Amino acid sequence: MSPVLLALIAAPALVAVVVACLREPMRLALPLFAALIPFGKGLSIGPTPFGSVSSLVGLVLAIGLLLQLVSSRRLSPRIPLDTSIWVLFLGVAITSAVWSIDRSTTKSGIAVLASLVVVYALVAVSSVDRRSLRRTENALLLGATAAVCYGLVQLLFLGGFSADSLDPQSAATGRFANDLLGSNVEAVALILPIVLALNRAVTEPPPSRKACYGALVALLLVGVLMTASRGGMLATGAAVAVLAVVSPRKSRKGLWAYLCVGAVVAALVWVYHPGNIADRTFQSVTSSSGRSDIWQVGLAACQKYCAYGSGWGTFPDVYAETQSQVPGARVLVGTGGSYQPHNLWLLAVIELGAAGLLLLVLGLIATLVQAARLPEARRGPPLSAFAGLVLGVFFLSSMEFKFFWMTLIIVAMNRNLTEAEPAPDTASAASSAAPSTA
Repeated sequence: MSPVLLALIAAPALVAVVVACLREPMRLALPLFAALIPFGKGLSIGPTPFGSVSSLVGLVLAIGLLLQLVSSRRLSPRIPLDTSIWVLFLGVAITSAVWSIDRSTTKSGIAVLASLVVVYALVAVSSVDRRSLRRTENALLLGATAAVCYGLVQLLFLGGFSADSLDPQSAATGRFANDLLGSNVEAVALILPIVLALNRAVTEPPPSRKACYGALVALLLVGVLMTASRGGMLATGAAVAVLAVVSPRKSRKGLWAYLCVGAVVAALVWVYHPGNIADRTFQSVTSSSGRSDIWQVGLAACQKYCAYGSGWGTFPDVYAETQSQVPGARVLVGTGGSYQPHNLWLLAVIELGAAGLLLLVLGLIATLVQAARLPEARRGPPLSAFAGLVLGVFFLSSMEFKFFWMTLIIVAMNRNLTEAEPAPDTASAASSAAPSTA
């Protein structure tokens, strides 16, 4: 059957899906967007930054949310403080194009960042119901599960993991997700699904359902171990620990038990690395994987760029320009992204200067406050996932990856749902004050 005929057959179904997503962006488009996040460039239909399927779904989501907002009777939606700060951060990034040392790179990076901030902001000012939130969480679990199963198939039946297209030598490191988001990024992207599944494993009433979610937690943990990302493992452990601390008291014992079991399993994999899934971690336990060189060069460039910034997306140019001035710093080439700062704070201060760093810190603090103010029964997954994200991006510069904004979206959705629903005391008081119809 020819590709043209296949396209003609699939076109009506595709149009129907797009129309449905435009009509129900929060209940259909957002869950689909969430489910596709772990696959990244693995589901790509073009070489551009917007060529992935998830980016196209994100475009449909943004259009649907914008149409919904415009047609709503609420003409002046309340814009939360954290959302305003992230929009201001985008504004600083856009302004940096004026003095950027590489305007074409800055403009390309701004387009990607703007698309993500716009989706986040539109979700943050949209109404949320329990059905939309549950569907989005289920989609995150489904997408993460599918991605990890794909990795297991590679490991067990296809001779090992694929090489990163930017780093052909990466196949030798035995790391999952080289061909998806990248191993380090994938590990941190799995944190949100892990805490969602873990929370359900100790709170969902039927024992059979708890067991299913417990098995899902184990599967997703295998995914993190397959990435052999030390930062990802550390961030995952921190997220689970935070979940155990902030969850309702009756859930804490089970969560600490899961954390202990996970730590034992991780230690065994660290020592024995079965199936070679952690060779890189075992063999480079004392190595910084080039990060120390990158950070030294970044700090050396601070004197020149930390006031106003070099322009969004231009850290590779800064590194190439400054590396020769730092004694002992290696020339990192051909490693598919080693020129990236691998630290979100370093990225912000070098590329956007003091204003960018200040807005990044304020945005993270404002989001943290929003997550911490959630009711105890709803606080655990958003707050713990956010904590894991903050620790994870200490080793990653990942604001142009969708999982960063998805974590913020989950915080915003829980906040909006909490504000939309009456507090238990208020609801009970209202019901008792209502006149009886008997």
